[in-house]
Amino acid sequence: MVLKKLFYITVLLLVCSSKAINPEAEALLRWKSTLIGANSLSSWSISSSTCSWFGVSCDASGHVTELHLPKARIHGGIPEEFGMISGLQMLFLHNNSLGGSIPASLGQLQLLVALNFRNASLVSTLPSELGNLTSLQFMFLSQNQLFGSLPASFARMKKMMVFEVQGNSISGTIPSELFTNWANLLVFNVSNNLLDGSVSSKISNWKDLMVLALSDNNFTGSIPVQIGSITKLLFLDLSKNQLTGMVPSHIGNLTELFYLDISINHLEGDLPATMSYLINLLFLSLSSNKFTGIIRNSDSRQLPVVKETNNSSFSVESQSAFCQLTHLKLLDLSNNQLSGNLPGCLWNLTELQSLDLSRNSFTGEIPTLTTYSSSLRSLHLSNNNFTGCFPPAFKNFRNLIVLDIGNNKISGEIPFWIAESNSLLRILRLRSNLFHGSIPWQLSQLSQLELLDLAENNFIGSIPDGFTNLASMIRPSMVRPKIEVTVPVLGVYLYYIDIIWKGRVHTFHGTNALVTGIDLSSNSLSGEIPSELAHLRGLQYLNMSRNYFSGGIPKIIGNLKKLESLDLSWNKLSGLIPPSISNLMFLNTLNLSNNLLSGEIPTGSQLRTLNDPSIYCNNQGLCGPPLSIACTHNSSIATPLDGAKEHHQDLWLYYSVIAGVVFGFWVWFGALFVFKIWRFAFFSCIDSLHQKFMQKMKST
Repeated sequence: MVLKKLFYITVLLLVCSSKAINPEAEALLRWKSTLIGANSLSSWSISSSTCSWFGVSCDASGHVTELHLPKARIHGGIPEEFGMISGLQMLFLHNNSLGGSIPASLGQLQLLVALNFRNASLVSTLPSELGNLTSLQFMFLSQNQLFGSLPASFARMKKMMVFEVQGNSISGTIPSELFTNWANLLVFNVSNNLLDGSVSSKISNWKDLMVLALSDNNFTGSIPVQIGSITKLLFLDLSKNQLTGMVPSHIGNLTELFYLDISINHLEGDLPATMSYLINLLFLSLSSNKFTGIIRNSDSRQLPVVKETNNSSFSVESQSAFCQLTHLKLLDLSNNQLSGNLPGCLWNLTELQSLDLSRNSFTGEIPTLTTYSSSLRSLHLSNNNFTGCFPPAFKNFRNLIVLDIGNNKISGEIPFWIAESNSLLRILRLRSNLFHGSIPWQLSQLSQLELLDLAENNFIGSIPDGFTNLASMIRPSMVRPKIEVTVPVLGVYLYYIDIIWKGRVHTFHGTNALVTGIDLSSNSLSGEIPSELAHLRGLQYLNMSRNYFSGGIPKIIGNLKKLESLDLSWNKLSGLIPPSISNLMFLNTLNLSNNLLSGEIPTGSQLRTLNDPSIYCNNQGLCGPPLSIACTHNSSIATPLDGAKEHHQDLWLYYSVIAGVVFGFWVWFGALFVFKIWRFAFFSCIDSLHQKFMQKMKST
């Protein structure tokens, strides 16, 4: 009887044990054993219930229904055994370093509703077997290294609502079956791939579509007129393709649209008048096409962002129309062929935060009068033909952070009120104009200034005192707060800037802090370079070339630890090159040519890599490498050690002369004292000379 009970207990334990180690748990544990860095899965153990494991959810019967392990820091592939977890509905492994391919066995998960492998380092094609996931509604495969084509079998996933595969290398065309079978689709994002072909007219079957992103592919042909029937569309991005033809007038039916980007294509012709019906637009980019005509905006007064850069033909009359867009936040019409005067009503757009009209052909004076308080934070009017003086209207731009009016024909002096009215300036670019007079000392009160470019003007006088007040240049470069236009759901860049950086023109884009620098080149400035500049330890570039600066290079120039580019050429600087210049460890561009410098060129550290003789040429007194002029013993020495040697040599010369005189005197005097006959002869000679002198005096 006892043996019988033991038998039943043993059988019961075996049954319980077999139930605990079910195929689902076995598959998960086997997968864990292959992973690297699976510390987050420490709860996965045979001694605990599968349903209590981290990232695992089960239904009432104990079957695994969800595997949720985003950002779990796991490394390893996706196993074929996952196909055995037949009850799985949610599979979220995004933001890990899984690697490997997508197993075809996942096509067995008939109940799977959501699949998220975004940013998982997958290198794979899209298995056609995934088309068997007939319950799938959400598929996120973006930011991997997927290649190959979109399988036509995906059309069997008729419940699909969100499909995102952007940021891969998927090629080929979009299967036409998708347009027919995906009737419930809300989001279709295939941007940044290698897809080609035309945009199918069958796209109108996606009646409920809200987001369509086809940007950065190789689509050709025209924008189908049928796109106008997707009236629920909120987001449309067709940019960076090879689309041709005209924008269909039916686009005006998309009245719910808040984002429209058709930039960087080959579109042409007039923009349809129906675009004025897009009253909910927040962002409009038409850049880099071949549009002509104007944007009509009879009803589009709520348009906060407009970008139309790089189009071939817009008329200035169209710009005054933008003055009706009273909620405009960003207006970018740069890189066009706009001409005529700038309409003054633009200053009345009190919500405008960024205005970019650079690289056009505007003429006349910048509008000078406004009674409105402006929200402008970034103003780019460079590379036009503006004339007149610094506009008084800028007094009202108290939120201005970036001001670029370079490369125009603006004249006069920099107003003294700039520091008080534009105290938030971080970038001030006035280069290549006709400004004259002295540099106002008030500029030193711009404590947040990071970039000051006054090059190629007619400034005279010396550098004003107080440049040590430029606090943002004193601090070493750090990640500073971003500058952004406050447009909801958008991350729109606010500025770009051109500077002469390391001898070349560079364009800096973005919302992060720029390089920190001062450019005063090509003016008529004079006097000495103030040693205060060496306290601006955050400087990354300093250009003071082509002026009339005299005196020496500041001895503490080596304090500019972050300096990468230094140009002091074409001045009248004299004296030695300070030895501290060898402390500039980041220096990779240097030009001291065409001055009056002398002595031996310092060596050591970073200077060893700057072996181009031209950076020291036309300084008659310089010697030593990389010049072919050897230093002689008469050369002025530039190092402290050699200078000390020269000082000691002079002292030894003086001491030798004095010692010789003293020694000679005592030798002569001692001889007279010791030898009587010498003493008698010496004094007899003195008496004889005295008598001859007196006789000579009497005779005269």
